Amino acid sequence: MQNNLGIYRSSFIEGSLINVPYPKLLPAEGLAMTSLCQLLRRIGLVSLLLVTSGYDIANADWTRFRGPDGSGIAAGPAIPLSYSATENLQWRVPLIGKGVSSPIVSGDRIYVTAYTGYGEDLEAPGSPENLVRHLLAFDRSSGKELWRFSVPTAGEEDPFQGFITQHGYASSTPVTDGERIYTLFGKSGLVAVNRDGQEVWRRDLGRQSSPTRWGDASSPILVGDVLVVNAGILGRKIAGIDKRSGELLWAVRSPGFTNSWSTPAVARIGEKAQVLAHFPFKIVGIDPQNGEVLWSAKTPLDDATSPSIVVHQGVAYLMGSRAGHAMAVKIDGRGDVSESHVLWQTRTRAGITTPVIAGKALYWTTSGIFMALSLETGELVYRTRLPRLGGPTGGFPNADYSSPIVVGDRIVQFTRNGESYVIQAGESFELLGHNPAFEGDSSSFSATPAVSRGELFMRSEGYLYSIGASSAPRDAQAQAQAR
Repeated sequence: MQNNLGIYRSSFIEGSLINVPYPKLLPAEGLAMTSLCQLLRRIGLVSLLLVTSGYDIANADWTRFRGPDGSGIAAGPAIPLSYSATENLQWRVPLIGKGVSSPIVSGDRIYVTAYTGYGEDLEAPGSPENLVRHLLAFDRSSGKELWRFSVPTAGEEDPFQGFITQHGYASSTPVTDGERIYTLFGKSGLVAVNRDGQEVWRRDLGRQSSPTRWGDASSPILVGDVLVVNAGILGRKIAGIDKRSGELLWAVRSPGFTNSWSTPAVARIGEKAQVLAHFPFKIVGIDPQNGEVLWSAKTPLDDATSPSIVVHQGVAYLMGSRAGHAMAVKIDGRGDVSESHVLWQTRTRAGITTPVIAGKALYWTTSGIFMALSLETGELVYRTRLPRLGGPTGGFPNADYSSPIVVGDRIVQFTRNGESYVIQAGESFELLGHNPAFEGDSSSFSATPAVSRGELFMRSEGYLYSIGASSAPRDAQAQAQAR
């Protein structure tokens, strides 16, 4: 089927060029769509609905970037309000290398990525041919490293200069189904490994760069048995991949799919799931079973999209670009819904972090400012500068990368210098806890924390942390391994 969804940037940006079309999306490609759809409907529907139905994640594993459903929300149990190097720290272990990817939790395992060999030192970055990316597995109870899977560079790496020095070469968070761990190693491809750290398959997704050459950062997600990857920077495409074989099921391509470091979101209308992705000037909704573009809309985000889309009650919320824009759009349309489904647009400070929804507002931080925006109107609820105990944070080169998460009705926000905050969700800023950077760790904290069963897992560029009250529950298997 031929998509016909070209858009014009002049419709949203005052003073921009008139009638400059964005490239049209090319047809979905890959396996025969008819047989593929039938197969996926038979074997993937149940697990797909689990991903998109908003099931209770109070005690669930944290299996991908921003949790099992991508919302960044856990119902509980509560985590400690205060923690430090001497309080409520279960363990801390050094990492082999740097990275800003987030940890994920699966059963008795913690997984996180890192890189070595190039770009570890700003003054002496070394040679890009020595770059190696790693997937690391740790025991949840003790922090012991269980295995390490390493992938050398495939070449053509973006040079360690400019903005890439702020995040490096291990920015993509893995995703797991409990049996395999799927990791995007940049230009070295998407790799599936089993729980023993053995490679199952590998898929090349491209070796292109963004115009700025700032590297890549989007994380893969699972929708049923389909891995969906925003490979806009690497290959100017969004790809659907069979999680069992690594085969390409479909790809939606456009030369305009670049300058996007955001992770796709999953939403559901009735029993039908869709994947949402956004790029400069455009948001698209895609059928994850066959790659059909269901709808698209023009957006005011004119140069870059780093924050991921968040979804609530049939509405997608997106923000980004250096100028600072935000937008809400209903996701139940077909075709170009720019004129019919956009609920609001506004100018706001939007940085790199993905917002989280709590109650009736979006919450996020940018340049050291904590923000709340109304879901209904897009109007500012409040903004406040976060107090500091010490250390730089805020604007480049110290921009905050860590996205907030919600545990119960409390927001947890880390900043780049290692300080963290527990904030009560509500119409006014209420700080419940302000925790110092961890003593002995001067590296940057740019990952988003994971939470599972009352424990918080966080990584810096130097260490992996487990935070929880001394009475935090552990499962029997974890207790046995700890003894």
